[in-house]
Amino acid sequence: MANSFHHLSRGVLIRNGKLLVAHAIGQNNTFLPGGHIEFGESAKVTLIREWKEELGIDCTITKFLGVVEHKWMAKGILQCEVDQLFEVNCDALQDDQNPKSQEDHIEFFWLDVEKLDENNLQPFPLRKLLKNYMNGITDTWWASSLNDEFDDCNIND
Repeated sequence: MANSFHHLSRGVLIRNGKLLVAHAIGQNNTFLPGGHIEFGESAKVTLIREWKEELGIDCTITKFLGVVEHKWMAKGILQCEVDQLFEVNCDALQDDQNPKSQEDHIEFFWLDVEKLDENNLQPFPLRKLLKNYMNGITDTWWASSLNDEFDDCNIND
């Protein structure tokens, strides 16, 4: 069986201590809104396109946050992904109600940052990075679960 590689662009939108997350119905994890980068497409264009397709709204990219590399096994196949992460702004979304999904296999909801572990946010290296971000550590991110031991740093270290 062949291994699988995913190149993704994901958005971080935080309002009043809550993070907008996505959940694929029937799965046991959550993830940041966004999706697969198409061949020849930039990560920023991907993110704007994916938010429009999934949420039916326009967003703006305000800052590059960093990159997370991650691996996991699914049905005996090694999956690897590289997530490019951006801070997103979207005035159309308010944290007092969950956004309506434009796709029937996915749902969106606001999650308290203290519940990232409980809601199995993936890739898991994001949990620490997002908590640091919420606590004012805004250096560019890099984290990887590709090696035997988890590795992370702030690029500016």
